[in-house]
Formats: sequence, structure tokens, C-alpha cells
Amino acid sequence: YTLIKKLPNTDSNARPTGGAGILVRNDIPYSVLTLNSSLQAVACRISLPEPVTLCSIYRPPTSSWSYTDLLCLVSSLPSPVILMGDFNSHSTLWGCSTTNSKGVEVETFLLQSNLCLLNNKSSTYLHPATGSSSSLDLAFCDPSLYMDYNWSVHNDLCGSDHYPTVLKKP
Repeated sequence: YTLIKKLPNTDSNARPTGGAGILVRNDIPYSVLTLNSSLQAVACRISLPEPVTLCSIYRPPTSSWSYTDLLCLVSSLPSPVILMGDFNSHSTLWGCSTTNSKGVEVETFLLQSNLCLLNNKSSTYLHPATGSSSSLDLAFCDPSLYMDYNWSVHNDLCGSDHYPTVLKKP
């Protein structure tokens, strides 16, 4: 596998957190895309065998970007697009018990972008202190890809507080 990554900008005294990455299997042709965005995101164009753009994003809990930042990012990517990542946003639409302001921003992005939500309301995050769970990791795709993929959550945390999410062709 090859790792395509973007780490957050931090000063020398801060502990780096977050970042976005995509693992591409070495036998899959791909090209890295240059993004003109302040968001913590990376993207590549891969052949599956048809070309698809994958974009991974991380939204830090303290970030203050809006749905228009997401729209600008997605509109700059070649179609069809799959967008996955940790959005740190709560909405009952994707399985959280409540909806917060960040969730409303992502819901608005979803309505404006013409992308489809692949999540099935399964929890993707386990709070280490309280044991509560929520759905923070989201996957969106172009409508032309919606029936081509199944989204699921792996049943092992694998040492993280987020369960890995899996996107597979049926």
C-alpha cells in the first residue's frame, strides 16, 4: 500500500492531531490530486477499473468551516467522487442521538452537493471516557456510484477510538 496523507499544520509546541489519509493498494493505478483548500483533506484519482476520485477529510472538533468550504472542495474534484472522513458532526440523519450546528452544516452540504450519504446509522466512534457511541465518520458518493458500493463498520476498534469504516463493491 501507498499512503497519501495530509498532516495538520501545528506549531512546534503543539501535539499534532488529526490529518487525512488514503491507502492505495500498490497494484491499483492512481494519481494524487493537488487541492486548493485550507481543509485537512487529500484526494487521488484511482482506476477500479473505471476512474473514481477518492477524497479523505478530517474536521477537527474545534474547526469553524462551513458547508461552502466543502462545496468548493468537492466541486474542484473530477467526477465521480467518493468523500469519506471524520466530520466530527452530529446528526440524527446518520445515526447520532442529537443534531448539532456542525451536523446542520454537513446536512446543508449534502443537500447542496447532490452527493448521496452511504452511512447506515451504525456508530463509528466510541468515547473512551464515557463509553458512549456516535456516528462521526461519514461517507458520501456521486449518485452514479450509490448502488455500486456497500458501506459498513468494522467490529474491532483496532487500537483507536474510531471503528474503521469499509466501502466495498458487493
